[in-house]
Amino acid sequence: MTIRYEIGIVDTRNIIKLLLDDFGYDFRDYALTSFKRRLEYIITLYALRDADGLIARLKSSPDFLSQFLSEITPETTEMFRDPSFWRLLRDEIIPETMRGSTSKPRIWFASFDSGEELFSLTILLKELNLLDEVNVYCNVLSEQTIQHISSGKLDLKDIEINEANYQRYNDKGNYSLYFKNEGGSTFFDTDLIKNVSFLKQNPLIEDEPGAVKLILFRNQSIYYNQLLTEKIFSKLANSLVAGGFLALGVKETLENTNANNKFTIFNESERVYKRKNN
Repeated sequence: MTIRYEIGIVDTRNIIKLLLDDFGYDFRDYALTSFKRRLEYIITLYALRDADGLIARLKSSPDFLSQFLSEITPETTEMFRDPSFWRLLRDEIIPETMRGSTSKPRIWFASFDSGEELFSLTILLKELNLLDEVNVYCNVLSEQTIQHISSGKLDLKDIEINEANYQRYNDKGNYSLYFKNEGGSTFFDTDLIKNVSFLKQNPLIEDEPGAVKLILFRNQSIYYNQLLTEKIFSKLANSLVAGGFLALGVKETLENTNANNKFTIFNESERVYKRKNN
């Protein structure tokens, strides 16, 4: 049985300082406890013994830095997670997003997704015959994440869970149309993401597509402290057009943030907000 290494707070802060000073990646305002758990996961995954081993590996291997960045953000473990959200997206949000558009609407995955939500969205768009009618942007931290998603190979830990989610989202659909199994691995149809633009970002999300009509930022801010939450929500609000939508995770909220007054609630149970006109 693998024994998970436990890292101390001082070592955690030292790694955060290294990432900023040596590589320009600023994780200072990530929630310390959850970031510490991700570091422990990476140390165990790569058999690095301890925090000093992780620091040495980061300093000596540019390739490992890319691997580290692809692992440090929390994993998206399921496709069509929270099927009721995806039904709301299909039945109400996407139709309103398309209504009255004179150019292709912009949809932005501002979260650092590992591919599951991106493929879920593109399957939804394909079933609505809208895959070529929108521009989709997706944030990533590393080149390795782009390569991983672009390969179509997703780490689906339980294909049955993903298929069950899909069937709850679309009980008339056929999930197996979108992937194939080769050599014990699952590969999704990469035509689904051929028009996706990947935005290589740092943790502060400094670049944005602009004039966005829908932002998906689900299950991200729970890993931030209040300062970073305020900064990111302000950026997201400013990138949305009037009437645009912001989708958060069901455990997240704009309440008690400065961005709250820029939105109205569109669907409270699914934590979907709509940008006001001012």
